[in-house]
Amino acid sequence: MKFPTVSGRDTQGRRLTLPDDLHGEQTLVVVSFHQRQRSLVNSWRQFASELCERFDHFGYYELTVCGKGGMLPPQSMGGMSPASARQRTHDNTVFLSVDKQAFRRRLGILGEQTIYAFLLEDDDVVRQAAGVLTPKTGEALESLLQSYRDEKHRQPNGSESAGESSS
Repeated sequence: MKFPTVSGRDTQGRRLTLPDDLHGEQTLVVVSFHQRQRSLVNSWRQFASELCERFDHFGYYELTVCGKGGMLPPQSMGGMSPASARQRTHDNTVFLSVDKQAFRRRLGILGEQTIYAFLLEDDDVVRQAAGVLTPKTGEALESLLQSYRDEKHRQPNGSESAGESSS
């Protein structure tokens, strides 16, 4: 499935269009719907940061989804100092003001009770998980990133696209 095209703002107030402005050949996006879910999102943060250091082709973002016309947190509009915003959110946090029901439907999300993690290759969702990071999910993600990197290095000219497989 394709990740939906949506607009948002980063912690500095810059407008982004997703998934086009996401960095990484493989990109993990962790989606939350409520401020109370920050601790669930935090379960992914350190692990994802370590993966970013190990895999040059990997990117990580935290998406905070607000209803269309809803109030975005002050830091998304430049209302807080950058230092204060970074203490409350990750540098790769993007705030989305969208039709939440349509967004959830496009991603196959049933409700807003937990967070969701999506691994993207180009604009395609290739894996997804719900809730906190578990050891099993972490190992699977790490294995996918390693396999992707190994396959890319086996390519004599690197001409095969990210979503294709030679198997």
